[in-house]
Amino acid sequence: MFVTSRRTLRPLFLRSLLLGATALCVLVPVPARAQVPVAAATAATNKAELAQRVHEYQGNDIWPSKLVTGLDFKLSAAAWKIMLSPDGVEYTSRLSRDLGNYIKAQKLGDLESVETANNNDRQSTQDEVDALLVQAKKKVSFTVEATQPAFSPTKTKMFLTYLTYVGQFLGRGNWSPRGGRANLKLVMSSSAKDISVVVSKDATNFTIIAPLQEPADWGTKIDRGLKRGAK
Repeated sequence: MFVTSRRTLRPLFLRSLLLGATALCVLVPVPARAQVPVAAATAATNKAELAQRVHEYQGNDIWPSKLVTGLDFKLSAAAWKIMLSPDGVEYTSRLSRDLGNYIKAQKLGDLESVETANNNDRQSTQDEVDALLVQAKKKVSFTVEATQPAFSPTKTKMFLTYLTYVGQFLGRGNWSPRGGRANLKLVMSSSAKDISVVVSKDATNFTIIAPLQEPADWGTKIDRGLKRGAK
């Protein structure tokens, strides 16, 4: 009978552990940098801060910041950093103004007129503003999605440029969704090579997928895509 001493077993046992650990290291891949939005509580805090900064940027006007509060954001920490930057606040302020123009063009109400109706006492008319926004939310929504873990200066510029361009398209006041409601979603995609616009069959949901790098004729492509679902 073959007998192995404890002294012999110990180095063999340690060697088997090391070989097993090596095997595990080979089998378990190193995860890539996650592309996920921040936690809901963090997103809520960031959105409140963004709305406050938009209010400060706008001056006396209150309704633009309330429009920002009504937007939906699915952003990574890096994307939130862009949104809360001075450029991000400025571009978001432009977006809120354009959305206000769209709401007016859709004959849902004039937020500026409602807010200044009481001898320009804006604080006294906030109940009326809130009621108008509730009705407007039934006809238009805007979601921004950007879950990339990092943004270069070039990609940051395109992120904000896409954001305001869609707002400008709406703010022209000459586009209405065939389905009677516009649920718009702007998605910054790390895999997309060009602009694509997905329109639902009932022409109420419009998803704009945009690449991080600037493609050719991107503005025209967004226009044409959205117009596919127009009245």
